[in-house]
Amino acid sequence: MIYAILVTLCCAALIVAPSVALARVRRQARGRDVRPQAEDVPEILGVAYLLGGAERVVDTVITAMHAGGRITVHGDTVTVVEPDASNAVERALLKRCGADWSGSLRTVRRELQRDPAVDAIRHSLVKLDALLPPGFVRRWRRVASAQTAGLVIGVVAGVVLLFPADCRVMGLLLLVLTLGGVMVRVACGPHKSLDPHTDFGGDLSLSITVDDSLNPISAAKHPAGAAGVVAVHGRYRVPDRKLRNQLSEAARAGTSRRTGSTSRSSSRSSSTTSSSWASTTAATSASSCGGAVLDTGSDSGSGHSGHSGGHSCSSGHSCSSSSSCSSSSCGGGGCS
Repeated sequence: MIYAILVTLCCAALIVAPSVALARVRRQARGRDVRPQAEDVPEILGVAYLLGGAERVVDTVITAMHAGGRITVHGDTVTVVEPDASNAVERALLKRCGADWSGSLRTVRRELQRDPAVDAIRHSLVKLDALLPPGFVRRWRRVASAQTAGLVIGVVAGVVLLFPADCRVMGLLLLVLTLGGVMVRVACGPHKSLDPHTDFGGDLSLSITVDDSLNPISAAKHPAGAAGVVAVHGRYRVPDRKLRNQLSEAARAGTSRRTGSTSRSSSRSSSTTSSSWASTTAATSASSCGGAVLDTGSDSGSGHSGHSGGHSCSSGHSCSSSSSCSSSSCGGGGCS
């Protein structure tokens, strides 16, 4: 009976403690417990990050500088016409263009997304309680995993304690606690996104997208002009059609580059595995050819066929480097 009580207390602690921690983390993820007001709407680059992340911030800045005649974009080349910047991200763009005031649109766009100036916008949204802090979701998931493990232990212990008549009450208690823990897990589970909004941030995003004064698709009607249109709606609404196509092409090229790198890594891994398999097979073949050594190293890739290509079998059959010499093909006599 004493052991049953100890087991019940331990299992209850494994359920209750992580459940309380999970509820606290979920409360922090809600952000401000008020409705967003007009003064909570960030500046245009903050709006861009809130609605589309770092990529949209960069597209917004390029659109703003292009619309103002400070840069031109021809094909994949960004050229600075007037080196004038109105914020930190624009200054970072000018720096990326180098001493000759030009650079690849793909490169500038990719590198600018990782620039500290863009990251500073994210931190400002974290301070606004619109985005969760870096690493918060990982901690949230760890707490949820610990709570799930406690629930599993609680269910197993509760079911086991149901069988002895004098422990049945403790078994039922554990099952009730487990049911409560499941409800907490469902209500307070972590977001799937790697960089999620708080509940306040989600409400703020919604208020921006439904505000008629902030979401016109015409640059003439938006208070922030062409940059404002891109910040709210993304690069597919860039007013300048040519620039829109250039930004879309640069985005596709960046995606293809990442996919190609992944494919090359997989190909190298597969090639290494195949080479190891070929070496093992060749060594086995050499053994069956009466000790002849097959050279399947780097020479095989430069036109050499290995030592076995120069041997003939006693029965008149040649032993090629691409096949093993069995006793049947060599007439039982091995390679001479």
